[in-house]
Amino acid sequence: MNIPKILRFAFVLAAVLCMSLTVSAQRVYQLAGKPDLKVSGGSTLHDWEMVSTTASGKAEITVDDQGIEAIKLGEVTMKVNTLKSGKGQMDDIAYKALKADKNPNIHFKLTSFKNLGGNKATITGDLTIAGTTKPVTFQVQTMAKGDVIEIKGDTSFKMTDFNVSPPTAMFGTVKTEDKVRISFKANFKLLNS
Repeated sequence: MNIPKILRFAFVLAAVLCMSLTVSAQRVYQLAGKPDLKVSGGSTLHDWEMVSTTASGKAEITVDDQGIEAIKLGEVTMKVNTLKSGKGQMDDIAYKALKADKNPNIHFKLTSFKNLGGNKATITGDLTIAGTTKPVTFQVQTMAKGDVIEIKGDTSFKMTDFNVSPPTAMFGTVKTEDKVRISFKANFKLLNS
């Protein structure tokens, strides 16, 4: 059977187009807007929360027609003194405990991303607080909206794991619990979009 050249070309073109629709490309995204970053915990007096809306970061993200396929080379940095509780004295005590004068940044560097199906995943990486680096895993939800990727998640750990002594106040009568929770919601925007 002799197929005309134009028809063969059309078949090849259609095959290439179909393959390109299923191939995903890894692209660089940058942290955009005001992220919602929270550190929370308890104390002998009351629960507490510190919030920051300032951070910088970027990641290489692979998106396919199902959503986020992979994330690698992700990093986020936040200055310790951008964390605010709404109470100046508490902030000062926290900055001192976090050794902010010598270690002004909290830094996260991704080491692995595991897609759990749907929009759920785990992100593991090295978290640096007060000059100490430890691996942590965040349970996250991801959502792709055009050229913006929304990622939100949380994790818990002990301050003492990072050589941070839980702060005290009022001459030691108020003691902060060792366990803290970090939660975040952040948008990453495709660079050059």
